[in-house]
Amino acid sequence: MTLPRLDTFHATDFHGALYTVSLQIALYTREPPAALAAGATTCLRLFTDRYGAHVRLFHRYPMRKPKPFARRQIAELGKVIRTTDDDGLPSFRVWNGHNLSDYRAPVFATGSYSDYSWLQVQVPPEAAEDWKLLHALLGALGAAFPFRCGHVGLALCWNDLSVDRDIEVPRLIGPHLKRYPGFTSATPEELCDQDPLPPVNWLTLLGPAVVKPLGGIAAIRKKLASTKSISVMPLGKGVLIRAGDLPQLGDTKRGDDLPLYRKVGAYLRKYRGTQTIELDGLSERGSKAWLARFDA
Repeated sequence: MTLPRLDTFHATDFHGALYTVSLQIALYTREPPAALAAGATTCLRLFTDRYGAHVRLFHRYPMRKPKPFARRQIAELGKVIRTTDDDGLPSFRVWNGHNLSDYRAPVFATGSYSDYSWLQVQVPPEAAEDWKLLHALLGALGAAFPFRCGHVGLALCWNDLSVDRDIEVPRLIGPHLKRYPGFTSATPEELCDQDPLPPVNWLTLLGPAVVKPLGGIAAIRKKLASTKSISVMPLGKGVLIRAGDLPQLGDTKRGDDLPLYRKVGAYLRKYRGTQTIELDGLSERGSKAWLARFDA
């Protein structure tokens, strides 16, 4: 198995990158900010230890413009979280680019919707090819951040904080989301309140609150044991389900609906609940179909 060809999935203009492809790690939680400050700070430190040489800017609400990133912003993130009056993590982003519109991996971001919070890391897709290194990063992130659930997969990386990009990009990426089911949403805010679970992807991450009703890691392994290409392993206090050696895109026009992803999705369907959301680039009806694309 190899990574799919990804060089056609990008667009630029005179401001910079409209969207590119990343390997996205998204973790979701409903813990209060006070319980997340130390873990989010640790995750940012892990990110900068590995990718800090490739990031340029940071932005946090309510800054009007991004500023050059320096390692002192790691401590600033913890301070911002500890002093926030919000129910979830504040908006904080670090990325490789030259402005709000030029947004490329590596990316580290936090944010929230209502009392649901998310933490996102986007790295070059080639990171999936070094499983040992990626697994180590996931293990460190999962140990530091008290996640309820999460997923890792290919995503179209763009910056929804840019007003111009929020207008331009959804109409460009919508057709890709419809055709290639392996793309997950690059804006975790859209999925963070999909309780108890958002859709699965290449890697599906289950926190202890989700693993318990499933019967624990042994029960999960038993349910998925008939498919040798799917593996189940510990991740922090939770579980990681891996659907194949590398992330895939699929292609609905060619009849490739990613059967390994669907195997995991069908197993977890009854735990995913009924969800309603209108995703960037998709109609309400299209969003419903996208959410259910791996359910059976």
